Amino acid sequence: MNDAYSMVCASSHNFDLAKKGYISLLTSGSKASYAKELFEARQKICEAGFYDPLIEELAKIIDKYQPEGQKEINLLDAGCGEGSHLYRLSQRLKSDLRYNLIGIDITKEGINLAAGRNGNIIWCVADLARLPFQDKSFHFILNILSPANYGEFERILRNRGFVVKVVPEPGYLLELREAIYKNEKQAHYSNEQVINYFRQKMQLVEMKKIRYEFPLDEELFPHLLKMTPLTWGGSSEGLNRVWEEIIPSVTVDLKIIIGKRK
Repeated sequence: MNDAYSMVCASSHNFDLAKKGYISLLTSGSKASYAKELFEARQKICEAGFYDPLIEELAKIIDKYQPEGQKEINLLDAGCGEGSHLYRLSQRLKSDLRYNLIGIDITKEGINLAAGRNGNIIWCVADLARLPFQDKSFHFILNILSPANYGEFERILRNRGFVVKVVPEPGYLLELREAIYKNEKQAHYSNEQVINYFRQKMQLVEMKKIRYEFPLDEELFPHLLKMTPLTWGGSSEGLNRVWEEIIPSVTVDLKIIIGKRK
């Protein structure tokens, strides 16, 4: 620690602690840039309970696979965005263990929002391609609807640790896709390549499917449209159509993939 507001590593890199309480561990500039409004919209959606069944299942998985005799668990959310998933998970973890929770994302706007929450979580701006952690540091790595770097995951994962990745299933936000794209190719989605790549890089332990309907109201609907990449490539005709159609609920269709070192 250099002073109360910065840290220096063994390679003499200086890392400043932001006033909000997070730390940037990037050693070079980042080109990643998502609008603050996207992260704010995602936070609103999460606060409404949109992903709560997923979070409940993740808490059960961590309880099931935690190493025996371990009293302290290191858990990383890699690609945490604005931190809602990790924060809500922290409220559901069993209290008989100590959890060291770290959330990282390459986008400062997301981490800045995450750091505004109460909770004993370390928030960092960091790059998945060069994770600033020692080898074999983590018992669990979460990777929720986010890109992965399995080389880095394997490096920082403990020998008996687990990667828990969440990917969309074909029915995820199906109502939005159909409204925006109609019969175009983008209206259909397959996660087959993502799952096959996971199998190549990790030893598959278990897969779990979660599917449910989430009701929408007029207040929540605009936030859902802002947060999802589905609207980014849509035509103006498709986007106008989705505003005109009444969508009372959307499908949340996800797969949880659990793996370990090969």
